[in-house]
Amino acid sequence: MSGLLGYLFGYWIRNKTFWKGGKMLDNEQKIQQARTNMIQQMLRPWNILNQRVLDVFDVVSRDQFVPKEYEAVAFSESRIPLNETHLMLPPVFEGRFLQEIAIQDHERVLIVGTGSGFLAACASRLGNEVVTVDMVERFNVNAEAITRELGYSNIEYKTGKIQDVYQELGTFDAIIFTASMGEVPAEYFELLNEKGRLLAVAGKPNAMSATVFSKIAGQIRNTPVFERDLERLVGFEDKAEFVF
Repeated sequence: MSGLLGYLFGYWIRNKTFWKGGKMLDNEQKIQQARTNMIQQMLRPWNILNQRVLDVFDVVSRDQFVPKEYEAVAFSESRIPLNETHLMLPPVFEGRFLQEIAIQDHERVLIVGTGSGFLAACASRLGNEVVTVDMVERFNVNAEAITRELGYSNIEYKTGKIQDVYQELGTFDAIIFTASMGEVPAEYFELLNEKGRLLAVAGKPNAMSATVFSKIAGQIRNTPVFERDLERLVGFEDKAEFVF
């Protein structure tokens, strides 16, 4: 969504939810109404129907994870800037990722790309333990401060590139990459426990798909779940092709 459309959506949210049934809503009620609109008008139409996932989006305060100046569009489809080069995933991506990876309450989860910290917070509600990695230290510092204030105690933050730190992380039942790769390196599948799942957006530009890779009897099986392009994970950028 463009900056102008994001602004207009935020204006619509602020004004549309200011009145309901002829009554003025306070700020907390406005936020709850915006959250409900996101679930009903964005997530459900994107075929996000798993009740555990929808409940998490209703409970985790997404507006508290966005930069202050973007709070008005926290529940919109906008790609909210986190710094000069990184954008927050839109709710529909986060919702589909969580639905397709199907985190169970006893599972250990890895998030590659902390970003705002919202996805890790959601995963921590669904699973038992979350480790989240980001090369931008400020993202981890900000996200940890927010989640600590909100009472989350089962999230561990690691700073560094995944290709540099993956060997020290242990193994996981569910892994989510929040940026894309041409293909998933085989060594990352070694992080999966038996029956573990890894979700990544992979493929060439304009031909990417989110795929769930599952470890069954030691073998990796892949299931494409939806087609959508996503920016590359740092360190996995496409090499320039030269034409002679």
